[in-house]
Amino acid sequence: YASFIMEGTDGNADFTIDDAGKSTLLRNLFNFNEVPTDEAACWWSDGGIEDVTKNKFEAGNATLKNLYYRLMSNISYENHFLSLDAAKAEKTKYAEVRVLRAYSYFLMLDFFGDPTFIDKISAETPRQAHAYNSNFDASKTYTRAELLQLGREFMFNWVKDELLAAEPDLLEAKPETDSDADYGRVDKGTCWLLLSRLYLNAGTYLNNDGQNNPYWKEALEYAEKVINSPYALFDDSKMSAEAKTNGYKPYDLLFMGDNGSNGASCEALLPLMQDGDKTQGWGGSLFFVAASIDANSRTVTGETLGTSATNWSGMRVRPSFLTKFVNNPSDFEGKTAEQIRAMGIDDRAMIWGVDHKLGLGKNDAFKQGLTIVKWNNVYSNHGTTHDTFCVDTDFFLFRVAEAYLNAAEAYMHLNGANSAKAKGWIDALRDRAHAEKRQTYSLEDVLDERARELYCEGFRRTDLIRYNQFGGSQATYNWELKGGNEKGTTFDKKFNVYPLPSSEILANPNLTQIDGYNEVQN
Repeated sequence: YASFIMEGTDGNADFTIDDAGKSTLLRNLFNFNEVPTDEAACWWSDGGIEDVTKNKFEAGNATLKNLYYRLMSNISYENHFLSLDAAKAEKTKYAEVRVLRAYSYFLMLDFFGDPTFIDKISAETPRQAHAYNSNFDASKTYTRAELLQLGREFMFNWVKDELLAAEPDLLEAKPETDSDADYGRVDKGTCWLLLSRLYLNAGTYLNNDGQNNPYWKEALEYAEKVINSPYALFDDSKMSAEAKTNGYKPYDLLFMGDNGSNGASCEALLPLMQDGDKTQGWGGSLFFVAASIDANSRTVTGETLGTSATNWSGMRVRPSFLTKFVNNPSDFEGKTAEQIRAMGIDDRAMIWGVDHKLGLGKNDAFKQGLTIVKWNNVYSNHGTTHDTFCVDTDFFLFRVAEAYLNAAEAYMHLNGANSAKAKGWIDALRDRAHAEKRQTYSLEDVLDERARELYCEGFRRTDLIRYNQFGGSQATYNWELKGGNEKGTTFDKKFNVYPLPSSEILANPNLTQIDGYNEVQN
């Protein structure tokens, strides 16, 4: 579990790297599912992250290597645990690690399509996923595009089968708080939501077309399992009187320093635990607080962010993202987050605009672009945090809100957009955010609602690809610096997946570079 939010167990990274904080999975999930989209931009020059901002993906990118080796490290730990006889004797824990490994390979599928695949401890040189597809014939010659599709097909079915096999032995779906013994563990609810997410994106993985999906029914089925489980949206009715008196709204509490105890964890199907004293690190929740702020930033209630880490100042949002809240993004320019909250638009618009220009310009300064103040290390009861630098804020990797959005999207595909049931799920999220409800919603509205609800949580690239709005000539949605163009431009659909790192290609003769990329790049 720690490998999803920490660098290592002793302050050092689990693999060789110049900066341990760059090795954390959560930070890399943000770097490669948020930074190349409308929801984020980074001006830091180290590690090639500024290239990712402009959709320039190359096999020699140092930050890409961090993502790949973090996932491979996690998979090696998971394989080791699953190889132990003692682990096999503990059916529940064994099933939990199967789900964690399936999630690791889900990310490999989503990011790389045809990654290295190994499901056991072995001295053999690993092979690529396509080689395990029953339709693969080693005596035949394939194009790289064909190998990619064989790999995607194998990985989709392998992840699916692993999750379905693990589900019966998992803990029952039940929300916990951070004082409960099973808080932070995978249960059946976690498995259901991951299955729903996998099925929702089946069109991308199986047909290279997110809208051509044979699994909408299953995406809906498993999302509804979550919705009908003891887990629940955290709304006004579940807030304490103290938190309300202190000026907070339900959405705020999901991302605060005491989110494991303030009631919000009723929505968390897999909280990754952070403690400013016991689980310190640079790439977990601290990154999500610190990367978007400076010393002047304040929360939606006018407080500091609860950490002295105020000089990172790297991440901003692009103006196109702000149009999900207002027609004219300049309405937020020059305003504090507290002033933006007072506009009464949507509680989820946790934006800081003071001393920042709306536009990104050349993306060479923190003040170019507005920022978010979504995460913080403040307690809703104004209690004392465990540390003044590292944060106590747990990261809710899976939330009930995703199930509502998955269900609405899948239901519309199956039954048409004018569905009262799908509308009800979206209305519930907008009610929680105190945002005005609409008479009807389209599939495009669902995509926008996902941006409002889930921004910067690691979904956006995957969502845009599913809607055919990331790479490809059919993409009609452009955002600032998309494709490296100031106003945004399209780029080839081949770049919907990332290349395997050059270092891995050079080290492993069994690997073929992903379609669309040079074999190696230094």
